[in-house]
Amino acid sequence: MSTRRTRWGSVLAVMVIAPWMAEMSWGGIPFADVLVVIAFLGPMYGGAAILIREVARRSGRGWPTVLLLAAAFGVLQAGVVDQSLFNPDFGRYDFQHPLHVDGIDISLYYLVAFVTGHVVVSITVPIVLAESWSRRPAEPWLSRRGTSVVAGLYVLASVINHLGVKDEDGRGFQASPLQVAVALATVGALVAVALSWPRRAAADVRVPPPGVLAGLGFVAYLLYLPGEGAAAFVVAVVVITATCVVVGLWSRGTAWTTEHAFWLALGALLTGAVVPFLAEPYDVQVSSAREVVDDSVAAVTCLVGAGLTVWRRRRRAATSGP
Repeated sequence: MSTRRTRWGSVLAVMVIAPWMAEMSWGGIPFADVLVVIAFLGPMYGGAAILIREVARRSGRGWPTVLLLAAAFGVLQAGVVDQSLFNPDFGRYDFQHPLHVDGIDISLYYLVAFVTGHVVVSITVPIVLAESWSRRPAEPWLSRRGTSVVAGLYVLASVINHLGVKDEDGRGFQASPLQVAVALATVGALVAVALSWPRRAAADVRVPPPGVLAGLGFVAYLLYLPGEGAAAFVVAVVVITATCVVVGLWSRGTAWTTEHAFWLALGALLTGAVVPFLAEPYDVQVSSAREVVDDSVAAVTCLVGAGLTVWRRRRRAATSGP
């Protein structure tokens, strides 16, 4: 019973962290709405993260599979579930520009923004944080029945999200059959690559210290889209490609451990101490004083969460040492 309770605690942790990171860590939604956000978006964002983690852990695959499945989730979410990727009038936003692509009617800029955001803050960082607190970080957390429950909650939450967004922010928009087909084909391709990603033998590669990895995670995620336009898109492609190449190289090293992955993710998490003060909230009519309060709460929550997680890892290392 204790083991089952511990594992479900880790599952619930992901379902809290994922919606917080995706929608509130940057100050987009007032802190007073945190329980509503977790209740409605936890099963969707958190459910996806848990299912992705289960696939990777049960198949014995590593982070490349997690990242590719996370990208598939990002395309599915933005292209099929809420359809913001294709909607020319989504709330107060114009997600069709810059870098509009005729035919399927998307913005390359927002394609990168949406998918990268989901990969990093909706899926990867919540998994890393929850595993850092878990007593069984390398094991699957769900039984077959538990997997069915989480999958059912994810599907139900996605349907509710689709209908709710369509009626509210979506203004009744429905993506064309071609757009949905392109999104689903992309999802299928990413899943196929994720599940067939080759396992490579470890190499003798020097791995940088944790501080360097944390700095890389922070700078790369904070600056990968420095503006809104073609130049920002080029910077994003360069930063994402370079980060994937160097981290992919380092992670093949025999010295690479989960500690290195943790510090890389922690750096991305720490952008939450800065981004709330740079980004506009969803509701631009909120008062300046209220915005400062919400941004400050988001930043403090990020710092406290990061600090407690580092403390937890160090305490565990000290108690399990020789």
